[in-house]
Amino acid sequence: MTIQNLKERLYSLLRITTPYHIYIYSIFVGILTGLSAVIFSYVLAYFQHFVFLKIIGLEIFHPAGEKSFEFSRSIFNPFFLFLAPAIGGLLSAITTHLFCPDAKGNGTDAIIKAFHHKGGYIPLNVPFFKSIATIFTIGTGGNAGKEGPTMQIGAGIGSGIATLLKAGDRARRSLMIAGVAGGLGAIFRAPFGGAFTAVEVVYKEDIESDTIVPAFLSSITAYLVAINFTGNNSVFYIPEARINHYYELFFYVILAGICIGFGYYSTKFYKFIQRIFENLNIHFVYKPAIGGLIVGMFLLFFPELIGDSLGFLQKLILQEQPIEGSPLKLVLFLILIAILKVVLTSFTVATGGSGGIFTPSLFIGGMLGAALGTLISYLFPELNISIVSFILVGMAGFFAGVAHAPIAGMIMVCDMVGNYQLLPALMLVSVITSTLSKWTIYEGQVQNRFHSPAHYWDMNLNVLKKICVGDIPDKIRKIAVVEPHLLLSDLEDRSVHIQATDFIVVNFDGTYKGICSLKRFRHTKETEALKYLLTVGDVCDTGVPPLKLTDSLSKALQIMNEKEVDKVAVVDEDNQLLGYVRFIDIIEIYHNVAR
Repeated sequence: MTIQNLKERLYSLLRITTPYHIYIYSIFVGILTGLSAVIFSYVLAYFQHFVFLKIIGLEIFHPAGEKSFEFSRSIFNPFFLFLAPAIGGLLSAITTHLFCPDAKGNGTDAIIKAFHHKGGYIPLNVPFFKSIATIFTIGTGGNAGKEGPTMQIGAGIGSGIATLLKAGDRARRSLMIAGVAGGLGAIFRAPFGGAFTAVEVVYKEDIESDTIVPAFLSSITAYLVAINFTGNNSVFYIPEARINHYYELFFYVILAGICIGFGYYSTKFYKFIQRIFENLNIHFVYKPAIGGLIVGMFLLFFPELIGDSLGFLQKLILQEQPIEGSPLKLVLFLILIAILKVVLTSFTVATGGSGGIFTPSLFIGGMLGAALGTLISYLFPELNISIVSFILVGMAGFFAGVAHAPIAGMIMVCDMVGNYQLLPALMLVSVITSTLSKWTIYEGQVQNRFHSPAHYWDMNLNVLKKICVGDIPDKIRKIAVVEPHLLLSDLEDRSVHIQATDFIVVNFDGTYKGICSLKRFRHTKETEALKYLLTVGDVCDTGVPPLKLTDSLSKALQIMNEKEVDKVAVVDEDNQLLGYVRFIDIIEIYHNVAR
């Protein structure tokens, strides 16, 4: 038996053909993601403690469940504290600019866009360089969360396994979401919350139900791997969390209103800073450094905001007073901290720095909850309000509002704190904030499954069965049409010019031959070497059937779904090409008719 035969036999054994194969691979994804998340978390903690204790001379605090490292503390140098975020931003930008531009900014948004528009495909180099860039960003004091790289690590592992097995887009998306769930479950030690966040965050008003089982399998596996190294502890130590009386829910409704208003301000400011720096006429590598200088200036006066600031949040949960003075003074201080967290996160991530915005959202919500809880305790001391409860509910409510993820917010917080006693208040606040918020921090989110290219086959096809290809002559195009003799290298140049990846191939006599899809020949060294020798005819898929003018648009979608192409040829009775119909045009017709 030749080596080639062995490879083919091995591939036939390992390839994904049923949902059960996806479930098995989801467990494997969880193992790899859990190990990767632990390594990343330890390296980040080591680097951050070294920078702040050894170089800057400032002690930083972490939640009770996170790893700490001991270094001999040097003399505090405020100048180093001022410069550290700028240096970290510069190193992060250089890393992404030189090696992986896709690794900059908010990692969650990149994953959402890959799910909807790229078939779940994530280049294997993105998670690695995203991790390095985030270590530079957060390790030097930048305001961002470490969930971004862990989600991309998991997503990259899942996507990479599916690509290696030559799986279709649907299987790749499932394993990608499974990896995201594993990354969250491991880094926050929240298997239930990690799975729900992964399947909910891709939409504004829906969940990715197709991937629930893979997400749970991966998340629980990654969680078990992580606690084997970190211990079976929640991220935060919670001494007490309770709701004494049902009428306290009225105050939680007020908290929901505060989260909605503050969420609007946060989202608008983040995108405002993003637009300013995108239009700034300087080289990209300097933009995060400028943002870092602004961050460093504020850290001189508010060291509570260093990094993800979860250590400061842990202190509040333990009811340690951050400042001396009256409760009203503390309320104003907490509101100021929440406002500054929005500002510093925007100048860290929206300028091109690397990191997540999930953790900052939790922190901001916690500050709002702490401020309101402190105020209520001051005004109504006889109610014996639990400020800790308001902190936790604020964390979930604020994230649910800015991310349109009510289930994810409440379950994630419950998992992180190891307590489900606050579930009624969490449900109330999360539902209110996610329902009434008309904005989102994640630009890649779509409304629901019917607005996602990943789920066009779930639509009501009865609508499209009534429309024939011949009814839409203005949608039949002939731009992406090529002949078999064209070199693959020349086709790649043409694809860049007309922004197409799938091309209709016609014979010299104008008859339909098949489809050449560049998506199937990307990122391989073999293709890079052969693309100057291969012609379109050599790689043309002749198994994609064409349409007749009398065929329905639902049949067009069925062919696109089965063959994983974004256009289908239209021919006459003699197989002469009349043009092609595109997926995007059919979706537009569907939404116009189905309104």
